[in-house]
Amino acid sequence: MNLLLASPEKNLVMLSEREREYLVRAIESGLYVRKRHQFFLWAQGQLHGILPHELLICLRLDDDGHVLQMECFNSCLLDEERQEVICHPANGIAVRLARLCGEHGSPLILACGDEPQQLELGADFRRWGLRNAMVCASDYLFGSICVFVLFDLKEGPTQRHAYLLELMLPHLQIALLRLLTPSSSVNEPRIGTGNRLITAREVEILRLVQQGKSNQDIGSALGISPLTVKNHVQRIYRKLNVQNRAHAVSRGISLRLLDSAAGLNA
Repeated sequence: MNLLLASPEKNLVMLSEREREYLVRAIESGLYVRKRHQFFLWAQGQLHGILPHELLICLRLDDDGHVLQMECFNSCLLDEERQEVICHPANGIAVRLARLCGEHGSPLILACGDEPQQLELGADFRRWGLRNAMVCASDYLFGSICVFVLFDLKEGPTQRHAYLLELMLPHLQIALLRLLTPSSSVNEPRIGTGNRLITAREVEILRLVQQGKSNQDIGSALGISPLTVKNHVQRIYRKLNVQNRAHAVSRGISLRLLDSAAGLNA
């Protein structure tokens, strides 16, 4: 795994007329992002126009590096296992890249290669079919740090891409924070009221999911059958409007149903 701290300010990047036009369009369209589906369309549209990528992970971390919010926007279908490995809020690849960015600086470019840097991370990239990544982090603002991870840039990330990502960083950050406002949560789960109530049993199961327990493990711990656990998990998915375990845990953390540090100590 080759790791490069991109420093565009030390290597002057001159944008082409086309790049400037695409950049302005991306910034302008980002002003209207208020809801998750709008963020998805923006990421796969105007943002993709200047930074072609297959997967974008947006994270919001507290000052201890624990995940407060995680959103996954992908242009290709991810199976549940692969998405969980990449997006797990405790030790997923995206979170590890965010920590790496905190250690080495931002923006950070990573590509699979033969150099002996980050061997474990490089092995995970190869195992899960990831070619490269680019990471950019904001300063600590509004009680959190926002980190954006782009996987599998079409042409491979360069200093030029890093510069464009830095230019987009404040607009990505504001758009991500807008997803937390009440107006963006009209279709989000209502915790504690109405017919979308998350029950105490479901929270208990979600905590065990956060610890990486299988349906069999959860059933043994709670004295219920694996099939009953599976039915509970499916109901949790529907109530939280998610499609897999990693996203359910991330949503549970953002809704403060789960302790963001719990998975680290499991």
